[in-house]
Amino acid sequence: MGCTTRRRSAVALALLALLATTGVAVGGGAAPALAAPACGVKQSGAAAQADTAVAKACGLIGTPYSWAGGHGSAPGITYGVCDPSNGAPDDCHVRGLDCSGMVRYAYYLAVGADIINGTAASQFASRRAVARFYRSSGLAPLLPGDLVFYGGSASEIHHVAMYIGQGYMVEAPNSGDVVKVSAVMSHGDYYGAIRLYNPDGSTPTLPPPSDPDKAWVDTSADAPVFASPTSTSRTGTLNKGTNYVYCKVWGREIREGSDVNHWWLKTDPDTGPADQYVSAYYLSRWGNDEAKDNNGTVIRDCTSNPPSTPGVSKFWVDTFADAAGYASATSTSRTGTLNKGTNYVYCKVLGREIRDGNQYNHYWLKTDLDVGPADQYVSAFYLSRWGNDEAKDNNGTVIPNC
Repeated sequence: MGCTTRRRSAVALALLALLATTGVAVGGGAAPALAAPACGVKQSGAAAQADTAVAKACGLIGTPYSWAGGHGSAPGITYGVCDPSNGAPDDCHVRGLDCSGMVRYAYYLAVGADIINGTAASQFASRRAVARFYRSSGLAPLLPGDLVFYGGSASEIHHVAMYIGQGYMVEAPNSGDVVKVSAVMSHGDYYGAIRLYNPDGSTPTLPPPSDPDKAWVDTSADAPVFASPTSTSRTGTLNKGTNYVYCKVWGREIREGSDVNHWWLKTDPDTGPADQYVSAYYLSRWGNDEAKDNNGTVIRDCTSNPPSTPGVSKFWVDTFADAAGYASATSTSRTGTLNKGTNYVYCKVLGREIRDGNQYNHYWLKTDLDVGPADQYVSAFYLSRWGNDEAKDNNGTVIPNC
């Protein structure tokens, strides 16, 4: 999801593709327009899995774009979501794939496992990446099968495609279009790329995911830790690298120039006592006042119940706006707010209709509000990934009845 692109002329597309592959500056007269090449692996050196993923992506050429298509419980072509705010007013009637759903499905077909689920932004942050590249490096380091991303920063990534070589990619660009071959530099905000397999076919050793209370993050430098998010007395150090944190809390500002963060993350440092706080300023992948793990999931608040509370099943969902909370599924007296973002819910009930034009939902989800009491209800209308009268979590699992 989050696939929005900008169209350019065929001449501009051709010139940018030439620049990407040759490094030759273009001046004076205009070059003749070049049609996109046939889809296929355009250069050597990539892992066998990556070459196969390119072949599978090429097999999807002509598949309709559909906003949120390909984000079911298993990879594959699905109906999308009608979302006029994102230029997709009719996509709930279109079976297809969006940008992240397309690369997810291609790799699934290639390796037989769902290795790169999620939105474009969370895919870029994937801890499966064996290599990571940025705009400053150009396209020279890229190999077929690498995933290329677009956005002004890591937190603004809105599009992903699959590199095939020689400056070209396979992409599902936007509503009304189809999966096709385009020049990587045909969009003006190329941000970077990730590689999922080393050329020898090996994959990274992932941090252990067995503890649901821990969120894994990359830190850009050795970071001082403190006993509280307001303390100025240093108690130890969290070393640069991949580390775990438990939760976040708002605290004093850490700033350098225009870079700023007020979030503090509870962790066990490498040097010093356990249960200390480190500033989210040191997170490698995110921007000002952001606190997310390497998968792009917002780190939970320290005041909320941990995900592993015994006997309680939580289902994680993305909400596209701040949602009003109510004491019941039929009440009209607002009790608080569930903030936009990734949230947990417990179960669903049928209740009063929430409608906006042709978008509606009768399901209500029991949750703990960000502002207001626990055990309240919000409408499933606010779920980012699903359509009318659907109530599923981010994995496509139907949320159980209360």
